[in-house]
Amino acid sequence: MTNTRQSIVSGTFYESSPQQCHAHVSALLGSACIDNRPQGDIRGGLLPHAGWTFSGQLAAMTLKALSAPQMPATVVLLGADHTGSVQLAEVYDTGSWNTPLGSISIDTQAASALLDYGTPFRANRTAHAHEHSIEVQLPLLQVLCPNAKILPIAVRPDERAVEVGRCLVAALAGLDYRWVIAGSTDLTHHGGHFPAPGGTGQDGLDYSVGNDMKILSLIEEMRAEEIVPHAQSHQNACGAGAIAATIAACRELGATTGHTLKYTNSQEVMRKIAPDQHDDTTVGYASVVFT
Repeated sequence: MTNTRQSIVSGTFYESSPQQCHAHVSALLGSACIDNRPQGDIRGGLLPHAGWTFSGQLAAMTLKALSAPQMPATVVLLGADHTGSVQLAEVYDTGSWNTPLGSISIDTQAASALLDYGTPFRANRTAHAHEHSIEVQLPLLQVLCPNAKILPIAVRPDERAVEVGRCLVAALAGLDYRWVIAGSTDLTHHGGHFPAPGGTGQDGLDYSVGNDMKILSLIEEMRAEEIVPHAQSHQNACGAGAIAATIAACRELGATTGHTLKYTNSQEVMRKIAPDQHDDTTVGYASVVFT
């Protein structure tokens, strides 16, 4: 397999034209207000991975918070597993990822540190071939932190996710430059093509928001060990492994509290941009940082 990963969702989740992509990124970063970010060193956060129209502003908020006041040299991106191809912590260990804005390099020094550490990490670029949860963040990062490198890791949503986070910090402890962690997840998927235990219309929306608040409470309290089983029973996170690993890593780095910068969902977004259209699909999104 080539060590250059090509974009797979440009033209659908975000624009494939370099000019339009850059313009959209600039607009998202410009609208991403982080005045409510907590004081202190923010080394990790969570960000959503839907199409930019729905969740791009929240993703931009997390990345901006992670980049202030000091730009990171590397962003460790913990991705979801929508394809079921993830077994361990699958590291994209060499080469680069391409987007319409050009290529962004892998931090091979950090990748080598993980692989030298061993289990639960292994090199597996194939696991990233059809997974979008990391890709959609990269054009935002390319404009915000043009010199940053990335370390993509796909995390399986199982009981080992907490171990992944703890081991990540131990493995990267020797790096002499600033690195931060961004875990990629959306929240409850309800209605439309998804199950709708909460019903339709306002009932479905209220159910979805309430379901999202349950896992956001666990996230803000940094209860990493409870994330995966809770998400499995409540179906309120598609990147539960990434969430648990991010929280566990941030705890190792000294964080004690999660702060939700903004929450929204696809239903709220659609009611603003297309109030005459009706769609019972609701997908939740949150920007969260840890200090």
